[in-house]
Amino acid sequence: MSISPPSDTTSDPFSIRGKILRWADGSPPHGATERLLAAGLRAASMLYGTAAAARAIAFHTGLKKSNAVDCPVISVGNLTTGGTGKTPIVIEIARHYRDMGRRVAVVSRGYRREATAPVLVVSDGHEILAPAREAGDEPSLIARALPGVAVVVGARRYDAARTARDRCKADLIVLDDGFQHRALARDCDLILWDSLRPLESLALLPRGLLRESLAGLRRAHALIFTRSNLATGNRKALARIKRIAPHLIVFESSLEIAGLRPLDSASDPITLVDATAQPAAALCGIGNPTSFWGLLEAAGVRLVWKRAFPDHYRPSRNEIQTALGEAEAAGARRAFITEKDAQNMPENSDYPLPVFVVTARNSFGSDIALFHAFLDRIPNLNLQPADCELTR
Repeated sequence: MSISPPSDTTSDPFSIRGKILRWADGSPPHGATERLLAAGLRAASMLYGTAAAARAIAFHTGLKKSNAVDCPVISVGNLTTGGTGKTPIVIEIARHYRDMGRRVAVVSRGYRREATAPVLVVSDGHEILAPAREAGDEPSLIARALPGVAVVVGARRYDAARTARDRCKADLIVLDDGFQHRALARDCDLILWDSLRPLESLALLPRGLLRESLAGLRRAHALIFTRSNLATGNRKALARIKRIAPHLIVFESSLEIAGLRPLDSASDPITLVDATAQPAAALCGIGNPTSFWGLLEAAGVRLVWKRAFPDHYRPSRNEIQTALGEAEAAGARRAFITEKDAQNMPENSDYPLPVFVVTARNSFGSDIALFHAFLDRIPNLNLQPADCELTR
């Protein structure tokens, strides 16, 4: 199915960030002021693109070095800022290797974490050692979803990977959001592409969402279209991507609701049938709120109120109370948040509406066997991009 962006895709759709997201969703600049802003940002993008290209050349020629750890490293990353559905993919990959008997560690930056230590072990694979505020919302979510998998955060991913190897005894590392972090060498680069973002509307930062040009796809080994069930147009995007990087093996994954649990642990879970029985609200602080609205609406949930906070946002108790009061006034009888938002919600709060956490899962459908076969090759091979062709 294809979904339309909601009217309030950001907490402030009139901010510069709100405008950039709207342009990235395919809407052109409106009015003289927006066109002037877009032109100024486009000029800044040219400078950014020059710097990004120079950095890429420095790594390609050896002026900048990538440092290796003595175990396989698999990077899962993006060409864009904002959410691409990366966390469920990271969890799927780490779980696959864990279930094969590997000692897996996930290494992440830990964005907006409060701990000041350069490297922090969030989980050693046996127990969770740091709360969400110290670890960051996504590493905390990953640690809770993957018992038996270590999670280590640090701005310098090489140092975090060394800690995972030496302290947690990892024999395979999944590098979260690592495509541009080339100081850590890797055996395989997986790129995620959000099916909800039109390829033709993307531009380099700060005018758009691209961290680097599409030529960066040539460094990758495989590409995964995420949220394919919520959008159309992958065929057109794939044709352009294949012209740039014909070696890429491409997978499609869908995002589905796996469960609905109450934020208040004393309450009972509900089923999808329950979720569709009454009008509802949705609020989130993720990179692409449209994907969350679409996930709920695709399951038949009737959303009468929506609110998006900035990515990784930690709302105050008063902000949530006010938001849910507005939702109740709009006719909502319950509210839904993401698992990531559950890490950032105030504790021990009584809200005017019952709040439920949506557990999402990835599905590769008929591609799952091929995807696992691809993953199984990586620990034994130092893949080069040209080596990535698999027979479907």
